[in-house]
Amino acid sequence: MLDDEKQKAQKQRELEDQKIKEEKLRILAKADEVKGEQLHIGAEGINIENELRGFVKGLEDDPEKKYELYYKGISRLLRKHLMRGKEYEKARSYIYEEKNTFLTRGKRKKNDGTRGADSRMGYLPEHEEMLNVIIKWIVSNGTMVDIFNTLHELNISKGYGKAF
Repeated sequence: MLDDEKQKAQKQRELEDQKIKEEKLRILAKADEVKGEQLHIGAEGINIENELRGFVKGLEDDPEKKYELYYKGISRLLRKHLMRGKEYEKARSYIYEEKNTFLTRGKRKKNDGTRGADSRMGYLPEHEEMLNVIIKWIVSNGTMVDIFNTLHELNISKGYGKAF
């Protein structure tokens, strides 16, 4: 009898998790319905990628330079290419949570709002990989759903667990 109750409770949790995931994806998809500025790629598409990389060229592995990489590269590109406005705040927060989880090697934000790590001071290889993911997303003219799914799957592949 207890096993049946445990199975029912587990199925209920799975259904709730699925509903939460669907709600997040719905919010992210809604954010992509409104199109703002788009990155247009012409014949010199590779130059655009090189231009984006130029924001963070020459940074070495030390805290001050990682700070620069984080703010002048990763955060700057996300702020520029994610939908703006209060109505998209929640959608952006999902993307930022996945980004920060990756940069802190799996430390997710706790219910009290703390993470226990500073994503600006993470490891340089993660910063570089994150920058590459963001650049590919921008160059491919991806949506907010695309970047969220990419980051979420990247976190899962690294063993960092799921947010939902």
